[in-house]
Amino acid sequence: MNQLLIFLMICSSYSFSQNYRGAELRTLDSFLYGKFEVRYKPAQGEGIVSSFFTYNDDAPNTDWNEIDIELLGRFPNVVDMNVITNTSHLRTHYTSLNTHLDFNVYGFEWTPEYVAWFINGEEVYRQTDDHIEDLIHSSKIMMNIWNPTYDDWVGIWDDRVLPRFAYYDWAQYSSYTPGNGNVGTDNNFTLEWQDDFDEFDEERWEKSHNHTWGGNQSLFIQENIVFQNGKLILCLTDDENIGFQDQEKPYLLWARANEDSIIIQFSEELDTISSQMVNNYTIPGVSINEAVLMNNFRTVHLKVSDLNVNNDYTLYVLGIQDDAYPPNTQVTHSCQIDMPQPLSFPLRINNAGGEYNNYLNDQLWSSSVEYGHMNGNYQVTDEDIGNTDQDELYRESLNRVVAYKIRVPKGIFSVKLKLSENFYENSGDRSFDVFIEDSMWVSNLDIHSYAGKYNAFDTTLSDVVIEDGVLDLYFSAVNYGEGYEYAGPFLNGLEINLLEELAIQSDNPEEFSLLSIYPNPFNNRLKILLELTKPELCNISVYNIKGQLIKTIHDGPLQQGKNNLFWDSKNNSSGLYIIQSKINNKIKNEKTILLK
Repeated sequence: MNQLLIFLMICSSYSFSQNYRGAELRTLDSFLYGKFEVRYKPAQGEGIVSSFFTYNDDAPNTDWNEIDIELLGRFPNVVDMNVITNTSHLRTHYTSLNTHLDFNVYGFEWTPEYVAWFINGEEVYRQTDDHIEDLIHSSKIMMNIWNPTYDDWVGIWDDRVLPRFAYYDWAQYSSYTPGNGNVGTDNNFTLEWQDDFDEFDEERWEKSHNHTWGGNQSLFIQENIVFQNGKLILCLTDDENIGFQDQEKPYLLWARANEDSIIIQFSEELDTISSQMVNNYTIPGVSINEAVLMNNFRTVHLKVSDLNVNNDYTLYVLGIQDDAYPPNTQVTHSCQIDMPQPLSFPLRINNAGGEYNNYLNDQLWSSSVEYGHMNGNYQVTDEDIGNTDQDELYRESLNRVVAYKIRVPKGIFSVKLKLSENFYENSGDRSFDVFIEDSMWVSNLDIHSYAGKYNAFDTTLSDVVIEDGVLDLYFSAVNYGEGYEYAGPFLNGLEINLLEELAIQSDNPEEFSLLSIYPNPFNNRLKILLELTKPELCNISVYNIKGQLIKTIHDGPLQQGKNNLFWDSKNNSSGLYIIQSKINNKIKNEKTILLK
């Protein structure tokens, strides 16, 4: 559930129209106040929500009460924290954690005075406004995975990513016992139970079945709730291959050029060996020097040379395996590489409208565009705007924005935020934090406090260094405001200036070369020749074709120049092996065959 469903009635009569199958677990009992915690790892991918929340399921007979933790598959570093009391009070909280990579503990304390959210035991956000007084209905503890219809919220859905799984390690509840507890803030809570999900506890939980609501593309079924190896696994599948199973091969979703690299997105997480083998990728007319799997395990960067942005290219991929057990191996697959024309600077964007003077129109962020917003809705006022001769730009605003992304060259930039508060009457009614990349640049930005209502206000953030090809702006509400339309962080316009372009660092084989492994095939003893341009810390390891580590040949410093290393394989069986060289997070793989 989310504020995006604020106008929709929950019901269970939509089953005929649902093409996908999700999962939801809820407690039999309801709870009023307490500390609610869960340790889980969400599913990643555009269009997916994995959640933990409390919900008054007596609505609409009583007022809607809901407290949310929602992790969107599109964001590796954003946690949705929301209170709904017939209207939404949302913070999209930016965190330095990558929520998709591992299990983390998320929770919230609910008392008559406040709701506070925690990540790994640390309080990160608290609400104390008058709406907390309306949280008065006992609520069930719930967890689910689903795919909403709202592209602006969760991203563009692509069912080629299926199946997707959210993993829950444990959940626990502590009652609210002020002055008499043993856990939580000021020891005001008492632990009542923890479920480690070793098995389904039918006295505590019920499985939603044949249940959905408007805006949900999936029908919840009990077969997609699985208890296995001490984990609760909630599955999002199609309507045929239900349950916890993965027989799908990794699918190449898209590829696009970015300066000296090709960025490739796959449908699911990949194994680290096959995905970084240069020989598994072919681009006719282009030399591929290196393949690097990024830390989401779904994106591969190919370092290339001889790339002409004015030409058309096709990428061919073969032999990529996913991280399932046993792995699924991709057969030959190809796609056209998107060859976008780079943006010119200064770049000006009208964040809530069409082209205006020298401002570009706003758009939704996706793999096929050079800039765009993630989350948001447009609002406009007819009022005159002070402090500007560009009234039209400042009359239109993009509200509830979570992120704005612009593809840029490596360089140093200035970012000008163009803003006008067109709804709230008082300072403190709406404010937000601004992050660039992984750092907070502005704290508690309250436009009304600077300029009042209906007045333009610009603020410039200078010396922004971008080295990864994308300028990432994130916004987190401090004071959300009211409802859905004029609420949360907002933008009217953006102006991006390139102050200094940075030289493209060479990641070609001159930095380090795995010159040869010989003889190949070999018998028992393999010689590995590695050449370095400077002294480096190096890891040289051997893997089998399943990706299992067989032997670490060297882990430590190596000198500049040529280095001779050896693998004595007398205790290993015949077969195909991969020699992997890892230096400063750069990886090269070479295949070799052992014959006995």
